[in-house]
Amino acid sequence: MPPYKTEIECTAYCSCGYCCSWEWGVKMPGPFYLGLSPTWLPIRLRNRRKGYVNAAVPILSRYWTSTSLIGSPYFGLTSIGKFPAQVRPPIFSKLSLMQYQKLPGRLLLPWRLLPVYGSIAADTNYYPFGTRMFVPGYGWGEFSHIGCGKNVVGMVSWTKVEDRGSAIKGPSRIDLYHRSHKEALKWGRRKLQVLVVLPGQSFLDLLRVPKPLKSFLKTLNFLRSILF
Repeated sequence: MPPYKTEIECTAYCSCGYCCSWEWGVKMPGPFYLGLSPTWLPIRLRNRRKGYVNAAVPILSRYWTSTSLIGSPYFGLTSIGKFPAQVRPPIFSKLSLMQYQKLPGRLLLPWRLLPVYGSIAADTNYYPFGTRMFVPGYGWGEFSHIGCGKNVVGMVSWTKVEDRGSAIKGPSRIDLYHRSHKEALKWGRRKLQVLVVLPGQSFLDLLRVPKPLKSFLKTLNFLRSILF
């Protein structure tokens, strides 16, 4: 299937305990840990999920507090084992110019000049891992990880499917990772026309040319993405 556009409800989330429903905890003997949270009961004894009791986790760690993962360690990784990332557009792109307040920091830190795919949580029944999406106002992202127990409801870049979640069902819902809770709240929830590129289905992948030439063209495409 060639790249296509479809309307998707795009919800923001971040790695905070509120968005992803986790809390710091102190590992205790047996199937227990002491949960530490800024609530009316800041310390409470909780059960660790069966199957994770003997898991090698630090004394002070994070644990899920909702969804089917309640009581299991939470390492903040996506389903494919990566740390989630917020999209970073090419330095000379329209989106970078719209986010002009971030340009000074990117110019001072050379490694921040390169574009980065944002992390997307979606339903893998419709969007397999590696699916890329261009979300207006957010950017290019990649589907790569498990969705959170909660999410936040509240310009354009590429994102890639890297996560999935039990709360994300169907082809019309995705979660977009944001670096901070403030940015996630600012994004909130938006219905947008999203460009979807399934793995191996980009226009370049579909070109009927020799593989060496295709690899060379992909290199040019990457250089173009840095500049534009």
